[in-house]
This record gives sequence, structure tokens and C-alpha cells, in this order.
Amino acid sequence: NYPNKEIKMSSEVIVTYLNIILYAVSYQLQRPVEPFLVRSLIHDQSNDSTGNEEEEELSANQTYGRLVAFFSLIQTVGSPLVGTLLDRIGPRRTSILVYGASSCSYWILAHATTPAWLYCSKVPTLLQHAFLVGQATVASLPGSD
Repeated sequence: NYPNKEIKMSSEVIVTYLNIILYAVSYQLQRPVEPFLVRSLIHDQSNDSTGNEEEEELSANQTYGRLVAFFSLIQTVGSPLVGTLLDRIGPRRTSILVYGASSCSYWILAHATTPAWLYCSKVPTLLQHAFLVGQATVASLPGSD
């Protein structure tokens, strides 16, 4: 429909896309590590017990399942919250909050010494919605109708 129109990407869009790539890669790098981290922390906690490997494995699987369910609940609650923040303070400020929350989550995860700290690392993911912020950023640009 628009043969002579060039698609120009603003620096804001480029920065947004680069941030989303970094966000997605960071998220995908930490996800496969979590089951092993849970298993390791459960094993460390049960060193004083009888050392039944079958019970440890069951406990680790249950803990990881609960951790994933908790993460999903936090994400479900956080999405409308981030949407409200986008409407009230705009994409730039919300972006800062989103990436700050992601960094905080990864920092807590990296320093977790007990399964309880793994749950704590999921609380900042309440604001971990970079894709939503990216969509809002692009939609708010002039000429994005």
C-alpha cells in the first residue's frame, strides 16, 4: 500500500529491541539452571538427615513445581500492574522498573542459599514484563497507527 515509504527505526526502538534481546537471553539462561539449583539446595538442607536419595529427589521435584507455580502466580498478578504503570508513568520509566526488577531477581537467585531464597527471587518478577513494555514503546511512537 505504501510503495515509496521507508521504514525508519528510531533509536528508541533499536534500544528497546536490544534490551528485549538481552532480557530474553538472560531469562532463558537462568531457567534451565533452576531445577539443579533446587536439587542442590534440598540436598544441602538434608545433609543432617538419613540421606535417602529417593526422598530428596521427590522433595526437590515438589519444591521446583511449587516454585514454578509461585512464579506463574506472580506473573499473572504483575501483568495488569505493569499495564497500569505504563499508562501512568509511561514506557521509559516503566522500562527502568522492569529491567531493575529483572536484575534484582537474578541477583537474589545467584546468591540463594536456601529454597526460601529461591521463592524470594521470584517476588521481583512481579514487574518482569519487558515484552509488554516493548509493545507499549513501539505503539506510543508517532506514526505507529
